[in-house]
This record gives sequence, C-alpha cells and structure tokens, in this order.
Amino acid sequence: MFARQQAAAIIKIQAELNTLGVSLVAIGNGSPEQARDFADKFGFTGELFVDEGLQTYKAFGLKRGFWKTLGPASVVRGFKTMGQGFRQGRSAGDLWQQGGIFVIGPGNRILFSHINERAGDQADPKAVLEACRINSNI
Repeated sequence: MFARQQAAAIIKIQAELNTLGVSLVAIGNGSPEQARDFADKFGFTGELFVDEGLQTYKAFGLKRGFWKTLGPASVVRGFKTMGQGFRQGRSAGDLWQQGGIFVIGPGNRILFSHINERAGDQADPKAVLEACRINSNI
C-alpha cells in the first residue's frame, strides 16, 4: 500500500520531471512479471528494473526488517494511508525491505536522498521536485 502511495505521488509530478529532463527509474524486488503488473496498474512509464537479490537496496543503505514493516508507527501510518484511499493489494517481493528515493545527477552524484526508516516513511514529492529544479541547470 505504501509503495502504491509513493508511486502515485511521483507519477503526479512526472510531467514536470519530464520538463526538467529528469528520467524516472524504479527498482523493485519482486519478479519481472510483478514489476510489469505494477507499472501497468499505476501508469509508470519510466525505466523499471528488478533486483530480487536486494543488492541495489544494500548498496544504497536501505533499511530492512520485520518491525520496520509492521511496527507501531507503520501501522498508524497504514490507517492514515487507507483513509486516503490506498489499499493493500497482493504483496510482491520482500515484504520487510523498505525503499527510498534518490535524485542522481550529472557525474552520478546523489543530489537528493530519502531512505525510508519504516513502512510509510516516504519522501515528500515537493522536495524531490525542488532538488530536480535546483540541479536541472548543472
């Protein structure tokens, strides 16, 4: 449900990201079929990769753990997210793996990063967009 929420937020700013010359890339940890299904359901048109071994997640220092997914703070955020109309569908990939959002710019520099500390701890799309705006002239 939280991945759906984050994807929906980023897709809402996708047109502006395109205007800035920013390419979207998503890395999931389910199967290739599950990734295609996710892209189809949410209208994701960026590049999509699958890392079932979680190597990319480890390289970026992303968090993983049972309590990060089902701890009290995540449960509270889950109810708020459901109140916004998002529902938990069929799960895919490693349920305990948390995500993040990165803006990687010229020279492979990380210009913005947000590592989800727990389920539902997501980057503010406005902050992502602002990082892209500031760095679009580099």
